[in-house]
This record gives sequence, C-alpha cells and structure tokens, in this order.
Amino acid sequence: MNKSEKLISQLFAMRNRYGEEFTAQKLQLLAAISKEKLRFKRALESWHEVLLFLLAYPDNSSVHQAASQALQQLQSYIQSHENVKARLYNSGITKTKLCAAFGFEIVKWLTRKFPQDVSLSSFDAGDEQIQAILSVVMPKVESEILQDGNADWNSWLKESLKKGETLLDKLIAVFDQSDIRPEVKDELWGAIGVNVEINFSSHLSLPSSLITPYYHTSIVKPKSAFKLKDLNAKEVILNESEAEHIIECGRMILVRHLREIDPISFTAARFVTYYQLPRGLSIALMAMVPRLRHPVDSYMGYVAFKNGLPVAYAGSWILFDSGRIGLNIFPAYRGGESQYIFQEVLRLHAKVYHLNRFTVDPYQIGKDNSDGLKSGAFWTYYHAGFRPIREEQKKIADVETLKIKSARGYRTPTSVLEKFSNSRMEILLQKTAVTFDATDLSRAYLNIVRNKYDDNRKLAEELSFMKLVKLLQIKNYDEEKMKFILKNWCVLLLTHEEELRVNGKLKTTLENLFECKANGSEEDYILGLQQAPELKHIIQRILKQHLGAKEI
Repeated sequence: MNKSEKLISQLFAMRNRYGEEFTAQKLQLLAAISKEKLRFKRALESWHEVLLFLLAYPDNSSVHQAASQALQQLQSYIQSHENVKARLYNSGITKTKLCAAFGFEIVKWLTRKFPQDVSLSSFDAGDEQIQAILSVVMPKVESEILQDGNADWNSWLKESLKKGETLLDKLIAVFDQSDIRPEVKDELWGAIGVNVEINFSSHLSLPSSLITPYYHTSIVKPKSAFKLKDLNAKEVILNESEAEHIIECGRMILVRHLREIDPISFTAARFVTYYQLPRGLSIALMAMVPRLRHPVDSYMGYVAFKNGLPVAYAGSWILFDSGRIGLNIFPAYRGGESQYIFQEVLRLHAKVYHLNRFTVDPYQIGKDNSDGLKSGAFWTYYHAGFRPIREEQKKIADVETLKIKSARGYRTPTSVLEKFSNSRMEILLQKTAVTFDATDLSRAYLNIVRNKYDDNRKLAEELSFMKLVKLLQIKNYDEEKMKFILKNWCVLLLTHEEELRVNGKLKTTLENLFECKANGSEEDYILGLQQAPELKHIIQRILKQHLGAKEI
C-alpha cells in the first residue's frame, strides 16, 4: 500500500466518526490527499467514494466545502488524463464512460436527455436474431424487405436515416412506433442487447432549492422499531423542473450502478412527490405512468437523498394496506445511517399510502442476490422490526441475536445469512391488515385456470372478459389500458359472478378503481382499494378457496 492509499484508508476509517479531533483530521487528510497524484484504479475509486460519503454526512461547512473542492479537482483530473479515464471505464464516476445494455425506455430517455453523451456501441445478438426481432416489431408491409435475403436489417435502417439521425435513433424510432405492448417491447429490445456508451458529464445532486443542509455530530442508529407517530415529514410542492431533476438523479444513479427499476424508469414529473425529513434526509416517491402500470397492485418507487445526494432506492408493491418493500443503499454511503433511512422510508410509506403491513421478499434479504448477503441486509430489516415468516428462520434469528449480544465483533456467517434468505419477512402494524399480495393472486389464478378451464388461459380470458365488461357496464373497455386491466382481473372476479350481479355498490367501486388505474392516480387507486371491504373479502375467499391453508 503506497502513501496515497494509506491516507485514503485513514480517511475512510474515520469518515463516520465525529468530534473536533476527527473533524480536524478529516480536513488535514482531505488537503493531503488532494495533493497526491492518484494513478491506480482502486485508489481513485476509494477516494471518490470517501468524498461522496463526506458530502452526504459532513461534520460542518468546512468539511463539506473541502470535500466538494476535492471532488471537483478529481473530476478535472480525470477529464484531462485519458489514461486515468480509461482505467475508470465502467466505474460510473463522473467524467468517465460506461458501456452496458439498458431497457428500451431508459435508452430512449438517455438519447433525448443527453444526445451528445450517448452513442451506440454494439449488439449482444447476432444479425439473424436482430433481423428476426425487427421483422416482428416493424409493420408487416415494411418488414417484407427483410425476408429471403432481399436486404439486411443494418443497411435497410441506414438507408432510411434522416439528416443528423444515427442508427441508434432509428432503432429507437422503430420500437417506439410499434403497437406491441410495452413489456413485450422491452423484452424484445433486451433480446437484441443494445449496448450503449454513456459519458457521465456532470455530478449528480439535487438543486439547492430542494436541499436543507445538515451537519453531523454523530451517526444515529435507532435501537427500536419505528413508530408512526415519530414521523416528521414536510411535503415540498415541486415545479416541473424540480420534479424532472429528481427523476434525472434517480435514473442516472441507477444507470451508473448498472441498475434500473420500473417505477423510476417509467415515471413522469406529475407522478413525483417529494418530502423533506430531519437530518438532511429527503425522499422522493414515484408512481408509474398509466400505460405501464401493473394491473392489480401498485408498483411504486422511491429515491432517498442525503444533503441532496441520492444514497438509496427501492420499490414497493402495494395492495390494499400491505406493501412489499425493500432498501438498497449505494456502496459509497454504507456505514452511514442506513437503519435510520429505512425506518423513515417505512414511516413515510405508512403515512402516505395508509399501510398497516410491510413484507420483504427473499431476494431483498439475499436470495440469488450476493449484494444483499454481503451487506447483511437481513439485519437491516430485522432491526427495523421485521421478522421471518417461517418458524425455522425465526429460531435461527433468535440464536444469532444472542451471539451478537454476547460476542463482541461477532458477524453472522454467510451460510446463516443464506438460510435467512429462504423466508420472507414481515412487520405488522395492525392485526386487521391484509396478509396477501399479488404473488398470492398469481397462484390463485393458476389454480382457477387449471381446475375450471382445463389449463386454457385463452379460453378463461375470453369467457370472462366480456362478462365482466357487461356486468360493470364499462364503456371504454376497448381502450388499450382499460382492456389490459380488465383482462387481468376478469378471471379472478368472475369466480364470484353472482355476487357481482346483485351488488351494485361493488360494481360501482370496481368501475372507479379500474378508471383510476387506467387513467388516474395510483394513490387514489390504493386508497380506493382500502375503502372497498367487500372486494377485500371476495379476494380473501378466492384465496382460501383456491389456495387453502397455504404457507406464504
């Protein structure tokens, strides 16, 4: 380890420690490291992560200013040294480049938002596969030219380029103008494997109008599960520019980490709400645009910011008053207030969406997710009040808790964390909360189709769709968004056809709910479900009838 690496290591070790002595040492180390000529990738990346942490968790304005200046200096250094930029390729650091394949909607947004910073790099699929997929996506009359060797896809698209248009622009236009359902379109785009190269030209941070600076004297670590009455959140009314800036931060921080999730990829300014909380924390909640929403539950997203920097994100799947939720802290900010952030996320979700139950899926805990295992995600959820649903994992957790309390420095082995990931986790705020979610409805749907329609999904849908339309007297049933929703609900609801026929109030409720989902507000849809006890009871009976005494 050379001198600069030792200095960075020292600063990293004290990044989350506070007091006059540590503040003075941080300032000295910031000044010393800034004078070093960093050349090795590991040192550059470590330096960058420490600076981000200090900007999110600064001791005072002096530390914040010194870290900000050091970050600007680092970015200038990278920009002016091609060899350094090359070493940091695919690191996601500002002033470097990254190459990867992303979803269709994100690539379309990137090319429109940053036309000078995004370019086509390569394709994962071969020419034959690309030609076959384009033949499906393009209008039939146009795709005929691609048959029987009359033209290859590449030369054909290039022939039709407008002035100033690139092959990537043309490819996006072909997919954008297709009437294929969005989720199918995204799968076809993914099958092509469109690798784009992105130049990260600017630092990610919220505008000053959305930041209330906070200086730390400590790192808070809640010792008990959250309480709803403790929430201190102020909603900030956003203008369109501020909302777009929040979306940009959310999307770009995910792109830099080679990630994307639907509620952040598929949102718009009018579907973003923003809340300021204590300790420099703020949280943006995001709903999806109507054409891409889930038909039954509500897939919502959030990004958490500390002093204006995006430090965490995840999604939540809300149905009635229960939500499946997760937390992903970006690596640079681990060692900070992850536990506090998650508890505030839970409080905010419970208040805004009126939730009485939260669950965590096995993936979030570490099932097929090495990052979840490495970060010890199980204990983040456990300390927030979540407990394993399965008895085996509950007993293991009790044993591990005693070991942690009695043996200083003890860390749960990976093998035990893997066992934890075989169970969902749950926190119940009200005993009356629903104990099912959309995954349970999927299993019930499968059993209904298998037992009632001889495993013929098409027949089940055809027999149920128009019946439901007529029962509810929905006039715009042939609109694409409404049709999609009705087709996903009809088989389930028609198992209680007679009850629908005689219950006028329930029919009106369903009609209003479907209109909210297709054209209105996800928040109104969530609230509408919570105010529909008869629908909840029908679903509970469907689950009991078709799943029985199941283990969730």
